[in-house]
Amino acid sequence: MRPNEAPYLTYKLDLIKTVLMKVGNTHYKQAFDLGVRELRVLRLVHDYPGITATDLGGRLVLDKTLLSKNISFLEGRGLITRCANTQDNRQQCLTLTDEGNRVWSEAERIGRGLEADLFRDFGEQEWEALHGMLDRMMVSLENWKERNKAK
Repeated sequence: MRPNEAPYLTYKLDLIKTVLMKVGNTHYKQAFDLGVRELRVLRLVHDYPGITATDLGGRLVLDKTLLSKNISFLEGRGLITRCANTQDNRQQCLTLTDEGNRVWSEAERIGRGLEADLFRDFGEQEWEALHGMLDRMMVSLENWKERNKAK
């Protein structure tokens, strides 16, 4: 199949994302009454303790309203806490609570197991190659955004 006859890459990626979100949401809702999007916030707060909401939104590519709802929801559930940024009181720093760490740890176990099961047809080299290509795609997108800022 020639490149101009193949389905658009965005179509394939969106289809894969939709299926994986449904699978993930089913498992995570059952285990924690949380969805994939909320757990992404939790994971990033785990990986970057003290991250500001602004930086978190940039990493997740979420608008402020949706991000604020996710943060408030997780805070209300006792999974994250907010404190004023010591360098800028207008910003809030986010950290996980003990319960947030417990949920994060269990969600990692569930997520890694799901991923291994869903993609068991991939060999280790194929899996590493796929991740390498996706990483290169993300860099290419960032480069494109930089080149097109002034336009």
